[in-house]
Amino acid sequence: MLSAKNISGYSDVCIIGAGVAGLYASYICRLLSIDFTLIEALDITGGQCAALYPEKTLYGVPGFHGEIAKKFIEKFSSQCVSKEKILYNHKVINISKIDDLFSIDIQDTLKCREIKISSKYIIVTTGIGEMKPNIPSTIKGIDSISSDFVQHCRLKQDLYSNKDVIVAGGGDSAVDFAINLSNTARSVTIIHRRNKFTCEPSKVGHIERLAKDGILKLVLDHNITNIADIPERLVTTTDKEGKEHQFKADHILFSYGFAACPSSMFGLQSIGLNVINHLIDVDIETMQTSIENCYAAGDVATYKNKKKNIIPCLFEADRAVRSIKKEIDQL
Repeated sequence: MLSAKNISGYSDVCIIGAGVAGLYASYICRLLSIDFTLIEALDITGGQCAALYPEKTLYGVPGFHGEIAKKFIEKFSSQCVSKEKILYNHKVINISKIDDLFSIDIQDTLKCREIKISSKYIIVTTGIGEMKPNIPSTIKGIDSISSDFVQHCRLKQDLYSNKDVIVAGGGDSAVDFAINLSNTARSVTIIHRRNKFTCEPSKVGHIERLAKDGILKLVLDHNITNIADIPERLVTTTDKEGKEHQFKADHILFSYGFAACPSSMFGLQSIGLNVINHLIDVDIETMQTSIENCYAAGDVATYKNKKKNIIPCLFEADRAVRSIKKEIDQL
């Protein structure tokens, strides 16, 4: 049984995850003079923008049109981060409640030790948390392929320069990757299982213009069924009529999104957290979860008509902190 004597630190607010939502929540805390600690499992800030696609071009952020993700995060972090308030390389293991305080068990992954922090409020901004790329189990041979041939959801411009690249997928990230790669790769082919894309309409127009100009190739209504790299690197697909096709490439970049690990909820479900498909259900009016004084923002939060993008992350983080500020002022 935990008690207050076991706790080694206190902050009014603990923000878990230093992606875009977590960073902005920390900025609003500073703006409103709220005591906080920002906890990050990695040694960098920026979440997906920094760890998964640092060289992806951002198109939907006001004032940053055409900016690559890592440059955006550098500027954004310099505005938001207070170094004395962030714990890098600290992974949250479990969260429980002692009376009206949250007790947060944290592992210092560098020093291999555990610490505890208590807080009156928490904001979960872990994005999609511990994640692994979605790859259809029907694709044969993928488990035995060399890692420099098959890439998952991460853009590496230097690796693809002057190479023949296949991008698998039809969402925003897949189309963004293909647009970016069209500037550096020798050839780009998009293979998508449907006959239309699921990205923003403006991106569809962009990708179709590139295809019309012969800058990249669109292969729609095709399912990838097999991948082989001996004796040569080949990707086999099946069209809607069941006919097989083969494509040669130096690299294939899968962009089918990610599956979140259920363990990313830190045991909060045991004290009443409402989770829907590994995402945290929140009240859009306050961003509060089903647990009193526990809030969520960013990709980990879900509500009706939710759109996963950087701009909603900022709005949600701002609303969560201001909801907490209102509660603090009423005490």
